[in-house]
Amino acid sequence: MNDDRSDGRPPKSNSAMVHVARFSGHGLTLALSTGLFLMAGWWVDGKLGTRPLFALVGALLGAAGGLYSMVQHLLLMPGRASEAGPDETEDEEKGP
Repeated sequence: MNDDRSDGRPPKSNSAMVHVARFSGHGLTLALSTGLFLMAGWWVDGKLGTRPLFALVGALLGAAGGLYSMVQHLLLMPGRASEAGPDETEDEEKGP
């Protein structure tokens, strides 16, 4: 089989570094969304004088959003891809 794809997608690789990079990205998404929402809540608390109310709400919202993103990418999207069936590009390569 030829790994070059005409649709612009990169070839699939099962190397350990690909998996490490993928899962590290999900962890960073969770950490950054939690941290950014925490900082935004802290800023709102400073303006309104309600410390630590909005900082806690922001941290919880960021963590919830990061977890939702992680569940989408790790559990739901791979299942949807397998339900779609075989890749149409494989049929095109076989010819008539």
